[in-house]
Amino acid sequence: MEITKDTAPRTRRTEWSLSLLGGLKHEGSFTARERTVHVAAVGGAKLDHTDAELPAGPTHLVKAALVGGAELSYPEGASAEIDAFSVLGGVDLTVPAGTAVEVSGFSLLGGRSKDIDGEPGGAVVTVRSYSLVGGVTIRRA
Repeated sequence: MEITKDTAPRTRRTEWSLSLLGGLKHEGSFTARERTVHVAAVGGAKLDHTDAELPAGPTHLVKAALVGGAELSYPEGASAEIDAFSVLGGVDLTVPAGTAVEVSGFSLLGGRSKDIDGEPGGAVVTVRSYSLVGGVTIRRA
């Protein structure tokens, strides 16, 4: 039996973004990672996945900031999990028809969109948002 080492370059599965002041922005054609983590004192995350090359499974965004929200767009058939933690800032989400959206979390001051039913067996976007000021807004594309 022969054992060989896999020397093929591996795709980085997690993208980290850390900053005191500044946000994270991806739009247009890019390769989305399985997991994106954005931590900032002041700065949001804007991820437009409509033209992105997506991984086989769901994408996962973790965003933590004192001030700054998350603005996200997904194409048809994309599943995702979103965890957002902020003092000031909410989640603004755009999904195509047929995508189910499950919302949970807490906001002291800010509205929260209700869950949206999708097609059986279709894409699901799960949002867990925790903030003092800022809610969750969901739009259909």
